[in-house]
Amino acid sequence: MKRYTQSKESYQKLLKAPYQLIGVMTFIVVLITTISIYRLYNIGFEQQKKRLTEAVQSQAVMINSIVEHAIHDHINSKIDIEEEVLEGLMNAHKQFVGFGETGEYTLAKLNEGKIHFLLRHRHTEVDTMEDVSVEHSQLAEPMRRALNGEIGAFIGTDYRGATVLAAYTPIKRLGWGIVAKIDISEIRAPYIEETLYGIVGAVFIILFGSMVIVRFIHPLIQEIDNAREYNRMLFNESPIGLAFTDFEGHMVDVNSALLKLTGYTEDEFLNLSYWDITPQKYEHQEEEQLHKLLLEKCYGPYEKEYIHKDGHLINVRLSGCLIEQGGRIYISSSIEDITEYVHNIRALKEAALVFENTHEGILITDENVKVVRINSPFTKITGYTFDEVVGLNPNFLQSGAHDEAFYKNIWDIIQKNGSWYGELNDRRKNGEYFATMQSITAIKDENNKISGYVSVFSDISERKTYEFKLLHLASHDALTSLPNRTHFHDNLRNAIQNAKRNKYKIAVLFLDLNDFKKVNDTLGHEVGDALLKEVSSRLKESLRGADTVARLGGDEFAIVLHEIKSVDNAVEVAQKIIQKVSEPFKVGETILIPSISIGISIYPEHSDDGDKLLKFADKAMYVAKQRKNGTCELFDLNKNYE
Repeated sequence: MKRYTQSKESYQKLLKAPYQLIGVMTFIVVLITTISIYRLYNIGFEQQKKRLTEAVQSQAVMINSIVEHAIHDHINSKIDIEEEVLEGLMNAHKQFVGFGETGEYTLAKLNEGKIHFLLRHRHTEVDTMEDVSVEHSQLAEPMRRALNGEIGAFIGTDYRGATVLAAYTPIKRLGWGIVAKIDISEIRAPYIEETLYGIVGAVFIILFGSMVIVRFIHPLIQEIDNAREYNRMLFNESPIGLAFTDFEGHMVDVNSALLKLTGYTEDEFLNLSYWDITPQKYEHQEEEQLHKLLLEKCYGPYEKEYIHKDGHLINVRLSGCLIEQGGRIYISSSIEDITEYVHNIRALKEAALVFENTHEGILITDENVKVVRINSPFTKITGYTFDEVVGLNPNFLQSGAHDEAFYKNIWDIIQKNGSWYGELNDRRKNGEYFATMQSITAIKDENNKISGYVSVFSDISERKTYEFKLLHLASHDALTSLPNRTHFHDNLRNAIQNAKRNKYKIAVLFLDLNDFKKVNDTLGHEVGDALLKEVSSRLKESLRGADTVARLGGDEFAIVLHEIKSVDNAVEVAQKIIQKVSEPFKVGETILIPSISIGISIYPEHSDDGDKLLKFADKAMYVAKQRKNGTCELFDLNKNYE
């Protein structure tokens, strides 16, 4: 309950979360707005820088073209080419004041260690311009670089002392320099304006977002509170004991399952320490688990005992982990009642002691699956002695009856569950195959690592043979070894399904020996049994391997002819059977001439139900039997057999 109280305090903190969220949102909006404007400014700045560079380069190319033209026209003249070029530029410059509000071109040359400007500037007349010292002034830095033969663009101070973005390049044929520049304040002005708009927009977003948060956050908080209560319900109603303790062992919270297990009330339990319900003999084990908890943040699962309120010991399995809440670390534990499990394990151990003296074969390997020990029944069953198998992998017993995937599945189960149990077909030393019922168990050491494997098996070859005989007897006639009625109905059902699937006909034949009762009454049952065996043999000889013949009981037989081409085909087979069965048969000194009557029904013409097909064939057989000369009769749906 202490922890539950702390969770309520956490819930109160959660109520303050919307306002903290508004603060975080404000910070994010301002940050994003600032970064966006800064990025836009940098992009615009770089574009302006590129335009200035392209402009100054184009002006330089134009001036160089004028110079080349003047030189060509006055190659033998005394006219001052420089003055002629400058005059042309000044006339052109009068038509172009500048670009933007502060942008302009400047042209200058070096004159006695000073920068002498050649054109009228936008901000002053050229006649009033003072030359700028190259060495003793920080003004006109872009022009200074151009006159030094440099090409580029940067932020610097112009002839006025104003901070400008300038692009510069030399005009080498005349020793001049040209600069295109614009005031930084003009570049920044639109971004400052956009910043103000951004701030206004951010304020609006923050206000709107705050209203949205306040409007929708409270229902969410209510949902969280409901979820908290739901989780509390799951904690209390869990069928497994749950508890929270601090590192001093004081109980902080407990559910009803653990209270029921230990017999305490909630108030009593929360006033206990962990050691009040733990026997002292587990002190060392508890220290190990606590060490594991500190290293791995979880412990267990492991088994121990708790002390019940009335003093008796309870077998439990524990596991748990560290959890943090409210800045404090707690131990969350799951406690499962394993009293019944422990009793079962004890019973298994007692059974194991008895099992040591049994006659089952036992094989033990090391962790590398190499044989290290066998018992004498192992040698008796397999024929292998210890000296012959020590150090070998037990696969020398494999018979080849199981594929690699079968054995891989066995080992996968052992690695996952620790053991496997089932049937294996193995081979003795002399090559004889034998069936075993076998268990393979992984042996683990105190560190829970596999140290070996033990296989315990019994030879169930005789049992398997007996089971096969029982199965055969359950589905076959004891006298003739033909399938019995139950087996016949299963085969007939499968035959109809296959015929439906593959769209072919089948025939059902019902056969009855004529005058069989007379043979039994006059010659005895031994002669009658011999006759049944001989007739069974002749029936099988008359059929294909895929067809089925069964003894239904007494002197009645049934046959399923698979995949017949036509009704005539079934009649032909019936006549062949009648002829084969009617051959003379000698029993002792007595010669018998058997006679048989056959009724025939056809799937799907007569029915798609096996019982009905057999019934129809039976009715047709009685018609044939009335003729008393060993004939067959095809069932007719339009005929009255009553």
